[in-house]
Amino acid sequence: MPLKSFFLATLLATSTILYVNSAGTAEVKTAAEAVAVQIRDLFLNSNSDGSGAWGDLADLMGLLVRLEFHDAITYDPDTGDGGADGCIDLLSPSNKGLREGIDLLEPIRLGEQNKAILSRADVWALAANIMIETAGGPRLEYKAGRVDVDSCEGHGMRHIEAESLASVEISEVFVDRLDFSPREVVALMGAHVLGRARENNSGYDGPWVREPTKFTNAYFSDLIKIPWVLTKANIEPFGERTTWRRWIVLGNQEEIMLQTDVDLAYETNNTGMTCSRVGGVPNKAVSCPLATNAFSSHVVDFASSQALWFNEFATAWAKLTSLTDESLYCITDDCKTPRSSGKTTTSYSVLCHFGLVIVIYIFS
Repeated sequence: MPLKSFFLATLLATSTILYVNSAGTAEVKTAAEAVAVQIRDLFLNSNSDGSGAWGDLADLMGLLVRLEFHDAITYDPDTGDGGADGCIDLLSPSNKGLREGIDLLEPIRLGEQNKAILSRADVWALAANIMIETAGGPRLEYKAGRVDVDSCEGHGMRHIEAESLASVEISEVFVDRLDFSPREVVALMGAHVLGRARENNSGYDGPWVREPTKFTNAYFSDLIKIPWVLTKANIEPFGERTTWRRWIVLGNQEEIMLQTDVDLAYETNNTGMTCSRVGGVPNKAVSCPLATNAFSSHVVDFASSQALWFNEFATAWAKLTSLTDESLYCITDDCKTPRSSGKTTTSYSVLCHFGLVIVIYIFS
């Protein structure tokens, strides 16, 4: 029996098969490439000094990464709802400011190039990938097939409060509910390196690092190597806000760390002492000790190796952006973020049966 006939006979005899139509995938790939060009144009038309056509580049990057993160993190594995579904609970204070990102990307999704082929959730995931990669981050997995929902009221309650203790609430959300490992959780938190907090959105104000348009491991290295001092203030209408500010002898620094950031690496409570400083050379009188939780050692690891963090981040990010009950599928040969359009000489029909992938090459 010819090899091609053998494959076809095997396929017809198979009872449980996932079939990804190559023609449909090609259409989605073309749309994604066109959408990617328009999203990259947003990046190119923004400047670090805020003088670009869109505005501040760091704000743009942080906004689109935050939009995807806040969409995906609402997934509930028990009910199957939430997750990467193109819906943000805009009534939740934790999502304040995200309307701007939604409004920015929606014309691209509905435009002539895409014609709503990609779902809203697919566009958000693509936009976040592009921001991270264009900022110098690792190549990221990209799959399509997310399905949008129109209502997600109350899902904002599934987020982590910035004033919470990372070792407690992050464990409950990421490890217990979403099944991330502590190392994956820490890797994802490193995305704070892009963008900045805005007081009108959250009550916090400042970037996490000095260069918030570059995807580097500075978030981790600064958290360990730079001294940060505790400040508290009542910010209306948000209430008390805890901020750890970069310490400097003369002058002011914008950089901040939130309580959730600091508690990844340090024990700031239940130490039997009052501590108001973390990072840098320890000061026995005021410095908080390194934590013994499941996260701290990974912060130290990523502070010492950007390559190590990139590898872990790429894996964890792919997991985060795939938090959905829908069947996602690759649209590029390497299953990475689309970069540019071009004719291919080979199309692929992917046939999956009980984990066995049979690839039939159909040469035109």
